[in-house]
Amino acid sequence: MLLLRLILPFLLSLFLLRADSTFTLLEDIAKDQQLLTNDFVYVDDNTSINSTVASVLEDLQLFQVAGSIGVEGAKHTSNTQGNHTIHKWAFPEGDIKAIYQIESQVALDTVVTQQYLDGKAPKQQRIMNNFRFRAYAVATSSAPLKMYYLTEEEQGLLAYRIDQKEVNIGYSKKKNGLTDLLPVYTAQVERLLGSMQ
Repeated sequence: MLLLRLILPFLLSLFLLRADSTFTLLEDIAKDQQLLTNDFVYVDDNTSINSTVASVLEDLQLFQVAGSIGVEGAKHTSNTQGNHTIHKWAFPEGDIKAIYQIESQVALDTVVTQQYLDGKAPKQQRIMNNFRFRAYAVATSSAPLKMYYLTEEEQGLLAYRIDQKEVNIGYSKKKNGLTDLLPVYTAQVERLLGSMQ
């Protein structure tokens, strides 16, 4: 019994630390900042025609603030739906109501058909690749989806949203199959986030 009393606080703190350590937004931002500055990227911003990597890095500061929020006072839940693991940290007080983290492993194995405009015969190509996506969303009392951040482990930051501002990132060195998979994956995440609101 004495041993249980001595070990129980340690086990409890270990459990709480483990639940908090699943929140990986800051680590993803640091990785994505590095990838953004080491590759040529195309920035598509619905609010500006002059967006640059510098403006993206500026916006990422807001996500760093969200990533710095202490989640130890929040109620943490997680569940799995298909190939998506969904973590939710619900905050009982304050403007931020919840932070979501959706982790997804996708093994792509598909055949695409390339059509040529000059009359050449169509060509089929098999694409196989593995992807590990993480999406983050911040819900506030004023907006159910105030901020959204989507990254892929090897490729980096793919898209983010802050209020009405939507930014998509394109890389010169694109991971094979990402163009085919990203619209389908994004739609799945949007549905998941919509169902959690």
